[in-house]
Amino acid sequence: MEPRLSVDLKLEYLKLKSALYDRVIGLPLIDLFYKDIVKLLEHRIPVGCLLITIINGEELEKILTFQHLDQILYESSSKIKLSLGKIGVEEYILASLAPGGETLVLMLYDTKGKIKINRDFLSDLKKFLEEEIKRRLNNYIAREKLAIPEPFVVIIDRVLESAPTFRSERQIARELDKMRFEARKILEKADYDKKSALLRIIEQKDINFVFQPIINLKDKQIYGFEALARCSLGEGYSEPEALFTLAESFNLLKDLEKTCVLSAIDVSLNFAKKNKQLANKKLFINLSPPSFTVLLGDEILEKVNAYNVPPESIVIELTEKFLTLSSEENEVYFDILKRVVKQLGFEIAVDDVGTGYSTLERVASLSPHYIKYDRVLFKNIHKDPVKQELLKTIFDFSKKINSKLIVEGVENNKDYEFALKLGIEFMQGFLFGRPLKLG
Repeated sequence: MEPRLSVDLKLEYLKLKSALYDRVIGLPLIDLFYKDIVKLLEHRIPVGCLLITIINGEELEKILTFQHLDQILYESSSKIKLSLGKIGVEEYILASLAPGGETLVLMLYDTKGKIKINRDFLSDLKKFLEEEIKRRLNNYIAREKLAIPEPFVVIIDRVLESAPTFRSERQIARELDKMRFEARKILEKADYDKKSALLRIIEQKDINFVFQPIINLKDKQIYGFEALARCSLGEGYSEPEALFTLAESFNLLKDLEKTCVLSAIDVSLNFAKKNKQLANKKLFINLSPPSFTVLLGDEILEKVNAYNVPPESIVIELTEKFLTLSSEENEVYFDILKRVVKQLGFEIAVDDVGTGYSTLERVASLSPHYIKYDRVLFKNIHKDPVKQELLKTIFDFSKKINSKLIVEGVENNKDYEFALKLGIEFMQGFLFGRPLKLG
């Protein structure tokens, strides 16, 4: 009696099939279609090939969740299908070059004689798809309120025609490799240009600042100002968040933030010299966790001392995200940070508290002078009982650890009146003043 096979052939077939699909965007891998392309070329049917690299995935992976990145890639492939329908292209293959969805392969052909596949057609289609894909992705980024650079779409085109070089699957794969290399060179050149421009901004201190007042409701006077950097690399990097994200990808975040801190001190304290009513106001300066070591140098303290102002007038705002470190790392990190700040005489604020990155225990272990309540959680608080209870909890907590609570995003009278009735003394928002240039 012959032994029975223990292999489930149907299951093995499904496994094999799934291995040839890109799970991120639901498209098959291009390897599945090499035989079909060879047959088209053997019948002297030209095939237009577009290699579409939608974004620099490595850069975006650092700042997006996988869910957002996958959704962006999926929407890109959907947009390509819709765009082809708009211009009447019926026969095509849309596939992923490799798992991950960052590079797609679009193969166009016409067996009905409706479209002439040539270089001119591909050139026009390339421009059309670039615009359509970027529009779709930018809509997604705006909808999700993502602080990321504008997607960079690179499309390389070729016309594959019947010839000995394109009569084997291996030769088609090699041609795609060449196109991929060409796309990578374009991306590398773009990265080089962006890095050079960023270095110029840092070296030339080409950074402007606006300052938003923080109000003390006890005396209804300006308590201090938050310095907000305004600098740009142009298209795709007009928002400061995108520029700082780019700096992080080039390992230049610390250099950029150090320049920002020094420039903010210069602009603010120079203006305070000429306007005595603004003397001795607190200056709140944002600093990301990876860059806090810039405080270890002498340059920043020397800058403050040169203006003859007390060091405690400088408040370093750290985003709450830094509290995602493990408990062991927190203990060491907090100890170093507190010792550095104490030695310098600066004060600490924890920004964006309430957005879900930390526990209140971790905030308490840092002993910040200020807790800044996130503007998103404060918006329309007068009609949201859940938000009201959360603010009360954070306010009570701030009093227990002897920190001042600053509510951000105060934009209407009803929200203001709720916070005032609760007993909150420090507020910041458009109701009191928009960020403005000094001078």
